[in-house]
Amino acid sequence: MAIITCPECKKNTQKGGYQTWQIIVAICFFPLGLLALLADKKPTICNSCGNTWQT
Repeated sequence: MAIITCPECKKNTQKGGYQTWQIIVAICFFPLGLLALLADKKPTICNSCGNTWQT
């Protein structure tokens, strides 16, 4: 996972990623399964201040 900076407190946090079901469907039903990756990703949540945003 990528490390990004929180827009509120300016501390480093991990970027939200894809959910497990999205990755499994993308692999099992390739190439149509790639549509599962178009669904929303997990939001990014700062470990320090709890700010939540979509990246």
